[in-house]
Amino acid sequence: MGKTWTSRRRGDAKDLNRWLAKGRTVYIVQTPTYAGRSALWNHRQFWTAHTVTGKHPLLGGWIFDKSATTTVEALFSLGDGTIYDTPPRGIPHMSDPGPDCRDEGLYGIGRGQEFKGNLQDGEQEMRRLGREARDRAKADQKSGARKGWWG
Repeated sequence: MGKTWTSRRRGDAKDLNRWLAKGRTVYIVQTPTYAGRSALWNHRQFWTAHTVTGKHPLLGGWIFDKSATTTVEALFSLGDGTIYDTPPRGIPHMSDPGPDCRDEGLYGIGRGQEFKGNLQDGEQEMRRLGREARDRAKADQKSGARKGWWG
């Protein structure tokens, strides 16, 4: 493992600024901030690379990926607070494919097997939920409940 800088150690931001030069690449580990079932098919953590493209025209600090808003401070806050000089081992890149959903995840059915469920049941359930939502909206409108600031 190479050199690391963290937002929790005093002086690391200055040390990183001294180490950086145009064309150098740093790596950060990120944790996705989404909820729901999509987390089952993606990585729990992934790393991204950011290359120094120059100095900020007004502030003078290093900027990354030709973006004036991507600075050293932004990279510290973007990841878990640690910046690496080499790609972290054991953590996939952001563009690496996720786990195979045929074997893993909530609805995995396994390789070579076919789905034996009844699709009609799902369709009927969606229709039932739609009817319930319409009936609830009519009842709310009639009683005057659930009025927001817009109406």
